[in-house]
Amino acid sequence: MGSASTLALELSDGQQKLVVNCGGPGAHVDSVPEGLAAALRTTAAHSTLTLADTNSSAILPDGSLGRGVEEVTVTRSEDNDASRIEAAHDGYVRGFGLVHCRALSLGNDGKEVRGLDRLTPRGRKKIREDLPFAIRFHLATGVEAVPTADGLGALIRSPGAPPWSFRCRGAQLELEESVVVDGSGALRSTLQLVLVGEVSHLGADIGWQFRRSS
Repeated sequence: MGSASTLALELSDGQQKLVVNCGGPGAHVDSVPEGLAAALRTTAAHSTLTLADTNSSAILPDGSLGRGVEEVTVTRSEDNDASRIEAAHDGYVRGFGLVHCRALSLGNDGKEVRGLDRLTPRGRKKIREDLPFAIRFHLATGVEAVPTADGLGALIRSPGAPPWSFRCRGAQLELEESVVVDGSGALRSTLQLVLVGEVSHLGADIGWQFRRSS
């Protein structure tokens, strides 16, 4: 079974999981309804960017992946301050003429993760109207999020780590319900941070940051 999960990430503080993907039934196929099992393979079930509510790769009836992502590029670098990864995929080029690029920077003290999700024009395809995007960060079971008054941030609390703060720019932050399938195949309710906005044919830049309080 394939998942349209390109450029998805997860974030932990020690043993405490903070940002996850929704997971899948694995060996416990019978414990998850068929429709939900299919939904767990979508791009929206992963902590990455979704454009126009469309999977980055088509999911075929047999669970395999169809047309979509053909090329993924990844570069990594390190210096005295941080470790950095820049990656990109072409799953939205054929339909929308846009490449999804994700740049990540992890501070060497482990207390800050900075991200930049960029939609960049490529090829002959040009969208005529602005399209909605959503960047999702599914939170692990037991992790709470309290949004800030300006709609651009949240305080993230968990049972096993100090609080973390989240901030974003270039999009509006919404807090939505989510689900996670645990190792035993059980479905757990949780939350997700969702950065929403629109992109034109010129592209868009959306920045975000997770920072540990201590």
